[in-house]
Amino acid sequence: MRRCDRLKEGKVEDRGKEKELTKPLTLPPLDEETLTELRRRYEKSPDAETRTRYQMLLLSLQGQKSSQIAHTVLRSQDTVERVLKRFLAGGLDAVPRRTAPGRARTITAAWEAELLRVIERDPHEVGQDTANWTTERLAQYLGQQTGIVVTEETVRIYLHAHDYVCKRPTWTLRRKAEQKADYVGNAYG
Repeated sequence: MRRCDRLKEGKVEDRGKEKELTKPLTLPPLDEETLTELRRRYEKSPDAETRTRYQMLLLSLQGQKSSQIAHTVLRSQDTVERVLKRFLAGGLDAVPRRTAPGRARTITAAWEAELLRVIERDPHEVGQDTANWTTERLAQYLGQQTGIVVTEETVRIYLHAHDYVCKRPTWTLRRKAEQKADYVGNAYG
């Protein structure tokens, strides 16, 4: 069963027939100023997806149908029709892809600056009774200092974004290595 089909009384009904009955979506001729702006945005757009969407408009203005445009730009016919409808409703500013709405960012610049400041310091310097930072300890410390409570994973993600790697410390037995002349660790250090 295709995505556009639906079950009706135990039988598959082809919704593709509904598409054939709808009137093809065409753009009205544009005034010279709008057409010039469309071409300028098409040529100057740094984003490939936005450029493709402006191309859809240009192809439609050349008389191509949405199915032909979809084949040319390697997008679905639904996407082409959605872009054309957005243009008809909101003009050129409605054409670029919009970012999906999401939860507001809880991390502030002050939190991030404090993370970068303390990660370079010994935990004892900022009043912590530990020899090493862990993501859990960083999350607790930053929550106390900034009032923004986050998970260990959030700390790890922000550390990774600033090219820090979370890993266990490597321990060396320097006193044993110094005592034995044939100790394997002495050959490398």
